Amino acid sequence: MKYIIKLFFLHVLVTPIIVYSQDSKLETWREQGEKYRAESKFDSALIVFQKVALQAQTENNLEYQMRAAMGMAAVYVETRKSELAIKFYRQASLFAKRSGDISSENRALYGIGVAHQTAGKLDSALYYYDLTKDSFVENNNREMGARVRYQMATLLRTKKEYIEANVNAMASARLHREIKDYRWEGNSYYLIGSSFMSLEEFDSSFHYFQKAFEIADSLNYPDNKGFALNGLARLSQRRGDFESAYYYMRDYYEVSRNIFTEENNDKLVELQEKYNAASFELEAEKQKNLRLREERIKNTILIIGISLVVIISIWLYVVDQRRKNIKAIAAKNDEINKQKIDELLQQQEIASLQGVLEGQETERKRVAIDLHDRLGGILSMVKLHFSAVEEKIDPENPTKEKFLTASELLDLAAGEVRNISHNMMSGVLAKFGLIPALEDLKSRISETGKLQVNLYTSNINGSLDGEQELQLYRIVQELMSNILKHSDATETNIQLNENEDNVNLIVEDDGVGFNPEKLDVNAGIGLNNLKARVSKLNGTLHIDSGLGAGTTISIDIPVEND
Repeated sequence: MKYIIKLFFLHVLVTPIIVYSQDSKLETWREQGEKYRAESKFDSALIVFQKVALQAQTENNLEYQMRAAMGMAAVYVETRKSELAIKFYRQASLFAKRSGDISSENRALYGIGVAHQTAGKLDSALYYYDLTKDSFVENNNREMGARVRYQMATLLRTKKEYIEANVNAMASARLHREIKDYRWEGNSYYLIGSSFMSLEEFDSSFHYFQKAFEIADSLNYPDNKGFALNGLARLSQRRGDFESAYYYMRDYYEVSRNIFTEENNDKLVELQEKYNAASFELEAEKQKNLRLREERIKNTILIIGISLVVIISIWLYVVDQRRKNIKAIAAKNDEINKQKIDELLQQQEIASLQGVLEGQETERKRVAIDLHDRLGGILSMVKLHFSAVEEKIDPENPTKEKFLTASELLDLAAGEVRNISHNMMSGVLAKFGLIPALEDLKSRISETGKLQVNLYTSNINGSLDGEQELQLYRIVQELMSNILKHSDATETNIQLNENEDNVNLIVEDDGVGFNPEKLDVNAGIGLNNLKARVSKLNGTLHIDSGLGAGTTISIDIPVEND
């Protein structure tokens, strides 16, 4: 019986408030508070409900002020802080009344009754239940009306006011039947049968216990069926019908093994003894001793068996855990070794690439010098000879036009040789430094119309040496080449900033992006060259990108400030 009351009481506490409208932000917070309450995270639930209350007060939202108060009150009921629960249920009642929400006002008054019942103030609880029992039904909320009636019946029975208890239990059964909640209709009949048994009206008690049993049996509710059988057994015992009591109790144990207790076992033995004493008085003592001896043997065997099972289970668990730990350690060691091998291979590859890059730079300088000094010098001498010949050609000579065309082509070739030489030697970089070289690179790329390049510099105080500037320039060149080839970007930003102990380079674009997690050792020559140059400068490289989100590459190069 206590189990049924407790189950129903908790069911009432966790029933959600009816939602009338949806304020997305407040409703999201309120649902989070209800989730915390369901998970017994009461402190977190109170914080969220208070947040809802403050925001609703700011917005003058009576509906969510009421819901927040109801939420906090429910938390205080579950944590047995009845006075605080009553305080917030009263607040909820006032908010509901001001907004004309009769259903929520009734729920708040009902909650006050629940809080009083939790505190053991049964008369106060009955008062508030009585205020709401008819109002719920009148407002077409038969479910809550049925709950209130059942709660009142249990409290009146506790006070031994059995007739009033049965009036409310009858109403509870009727309302639960109307809403097709047959489980609680049966529980109401069980409550009626118990009250009639206390009044010693045994025929009526049997009638309602039997109705409770028939509903539970037809709908296959084992717990409710067990309660009904238990009531019939107690009723038969009160009547002196020990044979029926024995059979009812035996059936009760058959369907209620999971809630079997030693007290019920003693009752079953006692009923069996009384039945045997009435039929076979001379055999009673012998049978009793035999049963007790068998029970002791069974219990001993059961205890030994359970102990062995527990010991074996513990041993198997320990063995299994050790095996898993050994396997996990081995897997971890394999992973660590693999990582070390990968890191070693990457270091070797970077060292190799650094050597290649150094060779490339040396070769670039040699070829650039040869182009500028040798081929450029030859072209200049040819130009001088062309100029000398041009002065001696008669203006009326028809071949002079072709000669002038050849001279222009010679000027163009000399210019191209000079440009190639400057690109390979980073001529602007060598003459004017890193910032002008980057400005020149920005201008040349932007002039193509394929990509808008923006350059931003800050606090560049000449801390970089010539090698560092050259490598940074090559890094930017490599990144610009990758953006033009792969990103489909329309705009890119280059940021160069110097801090106390490092120079930070950030290059970002608005292109298609990529998934950095899918990059591997075969990511491409461009990325490997980039890593090698950064490693040569003892710097760090970070790539932030996503499909459709563009790409941001950040590089930090340590510097020494005098």
